[in-house]
Amino acid sequence: MKRLQFLNLSIFQLKSTLVVIGLCGSLMALADDYKILYTNSNDILVDGKKVQVGATFNDKSVITWAKGQERQAIKAVNTKTNKMCLFVSQSMEKNSLTAYEILTANKHLSTHDAYIEGMDLSIPVKLRLLFYKQYELLDTLVIDTRVVLPPSLSVIATYEYDGTRYSKTLKTANGQIFIDRKLFNVDGKALKPRDVFLNIDLYNKDENVYFFIKGDVELMVIPETI
Repeated sequence: MKRLQFLNLSIFQLKSTLVVIGLCGSLMALADDYKILYTNSNDILVDGKKVQVGATFNDKSVITWAKGQERQAIKAVNTKTNKMCLFVSQSMEKNSLTAYEILTANKHLSTHDAYIEGMDLSIPVKLRLLFYKQYELLDTLVIDTRVVLPPSLSVIATYEYDGTRYSKTLKTANGQIFIDRKLFNVDGKALKPRDVFLNIDLYNKDENVYFFIKGDVELMVIPETI
């Protein structure tokens, strides 16, 4: 079985190309509104009021995290783009931040719309450029790459758990890659979801070849309730 590892490519080395990355809609516009779909803590305040499913807020709304609670989260939908966003508390000096500050302070967003425009690149290289180094998982993580895979290609996530390595084929559809808590249901075992580091490969079943995509991708598991 062969494994092909692509060289690291710097975006700055790809001349005459345009990389367009959309994070939960247009973060730069500071004009997006969000509707709350789920929260794992009822102690979070949004503009001074207790968080409530169905309520709306915008980029300038102030979110105040409850003290003493780790990994608080609000799952919301961007009403302009219909994209899902996950607002997650981080270890910061300030426990009150605007929605925009939270999205930009996190290393990335757990649900995002990322794509490359104007690049004549192979599928493995495109995926390599689009995968982040860290994600947060609450229920279902949707990685919108806009790279449609042919039936012969599949995305494999491998991680180590208590000294054992497990591999899982990730669901893909219409240019999207899905990661949910079923990632931890492998080989007939139901493992307790926890933080892991993923190695991502692209597998060509016709040629029995693995293409390396990304290594040491940190997956932070967010508790469903606090």
